[in-house]
Amino acid sequence: MPRFFISYFFFHLFSLTNSYAQTSSPSGRPGGADRIHPHSPRMAMIFSTCVPGLGQAYNKKYWKIPIVYATMGTTIYLFDFNNKLYKGYKQAYINKTDTASGTIDLYPNYTTTDLQTLSNVYRRYRDLNIILTALFYTVNIVDAYVDAQLTTFDVSDNLSMTVLPCLNLSANKKPAAGLTLALTF
Repeated sequence: MPRFFISYFFFHLFSLTNSYAQTSSPSGRPGGADRIHPHSPRMAMIFSTCVPGLGQAYNKKYWKIPIVYATMGTTIYLFDFNNKLYKGYKQAYINKTDTASGTIDLYPNYTTTDLQTLSNVYRRYRDLNIILTALFYTVNIVDAYVDAQLTTFDVSDNLSMTVLPCLNLSANKKPAAGLTLALTF
């Protein structure tokens, strides 16, 4: 039993000294008060999830914001357009098949089969626009996350590739000539 308390005491003694250690910053302030906060991909993703395009603004890629709003706006507009036509043709089909004398046929030139076909076509287009809107919304979030991840990616001119000859031994111990590609960055 006493060994347990001794080991427990030393464990907490060493863990507390590590947790309360101070770091110094270049200006000499304790705790790293003037430390630069890294660019957070998680924050870019959260911003883009809340408001489409905000993650791109957080990444300082302002030229992508009009693209995000153009794609999302186009799909939402097409959804609304197709939804109105779907509802109109569906109501016309209902009116044409209704036997009451007070209903007005808005499309006298169309048959019930034509109205049903048009209703199905515009319903399919409407559903496709829902899928495309969700897809563009997801692409917006992924773009903000990936762009934030790549802010520290090295794109300097020091990237090079060298090709060197090599000699490989196969399973039956016969030498085979080959090439080695070495990337330096």
